[in-house]
Amino acid sequence: MLRKGSPSRFPIFLLLAVFALTATSFAQKKPVTLQDVFMNPKFFAPRLGALAWMADGEHYTYIKADKGVKSIWKVAAKSGDETLLIDGSDLKFAGSDEPISFQGYEWSEDQRFIVFTLEEHSIWRRSSIGTYAVYDVRSKKLIALPEHPEGVMNVKVAPDGSKAGYVYKDNIYVMDLGTGVETQLTNDAATDVHNGRFGWVYEEEFSIVDGWQWSPDSRHIAFWQEDERQVPEFTMTDFMPLYYDFVRIRYPKPGENNPVEKIGVIDLASGDIRWMDLGTDTDVYIPRMQWTRDPGTLCIYRMNRLQNQLELLFADIATGSTRVVLNEKSETGWIGVEDGAWLHFLGKKDQFVWASERDGFNHLYLYDYKGQLIRQITTGKWEVVDVLGMTPDEKSLYYVSTEISPLERHLYRIGIDGDDKEQLTEENGSHSFSMSPTCEMYIDSWSSVQRPMQRKLFDGDGDKLRDMAEMDAAVYDEYYWSEKELFTVTTEDGWSIDCSMMKPANFDPSKKYPVFFDVYGGPGTQAVRNSWPGTMQQWYCSEGFIVIQADNRGSGARGTAFKHAVYKQLGKWEVHDYVEVAKYLGTLPYVDAGRIGMWGWSYGGYMSALTMLLGADYFHTAVAIAPVTEWTFYDTIYAERFMQRPADNPDGYKVGSCLEFADRLKGNLLIIHGGLDDNVHVQNTMKFIDNLEEAGKQFDMRIYPNGNHGVAGGFKSRLGLFQYYMDYMKEHLIGG
Repeated sequence: MLRKGSPSRFPIFLLLAVFALTATSFAQKKPVTLQDVFMNPKFFAPRLGALAWMADGEHYTYIKADKGVKSIWKVAAKSGDETLLIDGSDLKFAGSDEPISFQGYEWSEDQRFIVFTLEEHSIWRRSSIGTYAVYDVRSKKLIALPEHPEGVMNVKVAPDGSKAGYVYKDNIYVMDLGTGVETQLTNDAATDVHNGRFGWVYEEEFSIVDGWQWSPDSRHIAFWQEDERQVPEFTMTDFMPLYYDFVRIRYPKPGENNPVEKIGVIDLASGDIRWMDLGTDTDVYIPRMQWTRDPGTLCIYRMNRLQNQLELLFADIATGSTRVVLNEKSETGWIGVEDGAWLHFLGKKDQFVWASERDGFNHLYLYDYKGQLIRQITTGKWEVVDVLGMTPDEKSLYYVSTEISPLERHLYRIGIDGDDKEQLTEENGSHSFSMSPTCEMYIDSWSSVQRPMQRKLFDGDGDKLRDMAEMDAAVYDEYYWSEKELFTVTTEDGWSIDCSMMKPANFDPSKKYPVFFDVYGGPGTQAVRNSWPGTMQQWYCSEGFIVIQADNRGSGARGTAFKHAVYKQLGKWEVHDYVEVAKYLGTLPYVDAGRIGMWGWSYGGYMSALTMLLGADYFHTAVAIAPVTEWTFYDTIYAERFMQRPADNPDGYKVGSCLEFADRLKGNLLIIHGGLDDNVHVQNTMKFIDNLEEAGKQFDMRIYPNGNHGVAGGFKSRLGLFQYYMDYMKEHLIGG
């Protein structure tokens, strides 16, 4: 204990005055703690539970719980007036006195029915299986799906409201909502052959779970059939049983066999299945499909294995014949079906709007069904990052872009002819939106580095209708709350790197502080935004660190030249840019250049580990959680998208491999991994530490035997994980 003198040497009233002053000071300001990050409701932005717009564009619904009973309330958007639409206490099956307990809900297209999720269990990260019920809003009847003890998935009501469809044991079924009769539509499912759903790699890397779609006229169902039988199995070990068990997963690694996809269309009247012609090459991806406005024509995405060529096929469902309508190619990198390609079919003309990065920035184009370009709708050295909707007359589009700045998101309206572009948002910062189906209204949630989150309702012209919610800025007055400062660093080779900085509580510019890089860094992602600082970063500041985030080369929102700079050489330029930022920070009078650390998870874990090897002269300590350490250990879709296959790019795989540079470790490295991580296998860590040991390097490691990619399972375990790596950083960068 540090003592500055004995109490007997000071008058008692002076001691009381000191204690009172200290108590007042602590009452006024307190540090943000780890418990605040996860459990302090003051820091959680207000939200409406499961908000869903209704088809009229004037109302939305949401879930509100009262005494443990969930009900659905209907809100007149303009006024905010609420009415009870469905009383949860009335949701009972015929013959039962007990109301159901539901986890979520989804409206049918005609909004006559609601699909209630009664119970769900996760399969992988995005997929789940469970029990569901359909509620008829008109008759107020709760309809149970047929009992299947193993559970069903991907439940949807037909557009005409006549049937509900679902996947059970990898086959597709429908149930007549009037009679309750169940019909099995496919019967060829087998081990590792799925109808209407996907295995691990499509779900993880194409973010797709639901593998079937109703046709607009409800007469057909289009579905994927996925065959994983030739995909190699990866085995994980479950150490928990007395005699430990093995978990096997079909997981294709770079250069190995991928799943084979087929697209079938079921005629519900006859039960016949017609297979669409996808070409003779089965070593391709079929990542998306979508019905055109013609119920007889299905649009299918076909992408080559290297993911730098994407074709739109129009399929005649009567014959199965297909034709190529559009062909996109990238000469500098890859084509993304999530962050790049967007497709919308007009309802009144044989035309569609397509998003493409062909001119170096993501923009919108109008095509006809013959594949002829009618016009480019948006243009400029900025990105369209989202399309929210089209007006019912199909004359105007609403989209979100980076035109103001890559660090901000703003809403625009533009005529489909490319004229009359108008910015609808005014406040600087990052906006996110929920647009009504008719585009008559939208909810705007936004924040900036100066303002915490606010949520307001606007009409389609951008005029405010009412305030909905906002964070109380006075909440932050109780805490040492660090401001987020935005700045750029120019690299030696002329690239501009966007960065943010948050300084420790009670920052004193005459002192020198340790630095904490908080990174992810994966291709197409973005960490630095003009938005309110997060509570996790506030906790890092409260622990005594300057917190840095940096958007390295490869990040999104700045065009393909910046994003594709990392193509075929993951790791090289990301680490280079982090080193450049560290060099700049070392010139600041309040930064201790000898105490710079980094932490990250998944791709961020990879960045942390590789930076400690290739940037060893500038980074002192790092924590790598669930890191990829060698790209041949990851999956085909992700790794080959950016690196091609190992045989195509052997030097690139070496450039970004932690295994190749294990002998360069100088500082302190903590590696944390889950033993049952299905995404980034613990194999990555085991092989890496083997190389570190062979090189005679010292390191630290913690394994969570039953942990998946989230590593820590229970809440206490998760708190312990965060506290553990923070203690490690403090020990090596602060001392004690």
